[in-house]
Amino acid sequence: MSFCADFYRRIQARRWTGFQGFILNKAFAVSDAVPAGKVWIFMSLSGFRLSSASIRIIHFFAVPPADAGSLVNLAADGISPHFAGVNNNPPLKSGVLLSIGGSTGLTDMQSLGGSSVNGVNLPSYLPEGWKVLACLDSSEAATSPAADGITIDAALIEVATDECIPDLL
Repeated sequence: MSFCADFYRRIQARRWTGFQGFILNKAFAVSDAVPAGKVWIFMSLSGFRLSSASIRIIHFFAVPPADAGSLVNLAADGISPHFAGVNNNPPLKSGVLLSIGGSTGLTDMQSLGGSSVNGVNLPSYLPEGWKVLACLDSSEAATSPAADGITIDAALIEVATDECIPDLL
């Protein structure tokens, strides 16, 4: 078997589910941290919203290790200190935009009727200790009246930091 075919057989499906009952604050979801000594190569990344009551923009960010440790999925409707805005609104304490972004009117990132959105320009690499954050970006203060939540789905390949990998472009 060729090196590239063997490499692509290592793709793993991962899912991280944020709290699914946000009403007072905006929904977000966070991945696990990339394990020590590893790099994640994202072949696909998407975010799915629970609510179909309104159109919302979902943006994806890579959060660096210095702040990733304290960024977790909540167990109840609440706020995360990682968001500098009220009700889990951007700006963020730290992060690098992974998805297409820049405007709340950006149709490519709109989740309409409970649909999912593409979260990354491929391939994307995430080094050890980093996490993926998917969050809502809208002009409304909160998600009320319908409960909302985000689930992150990914197809990724986990490699050692010193591993030789094929040219993916």
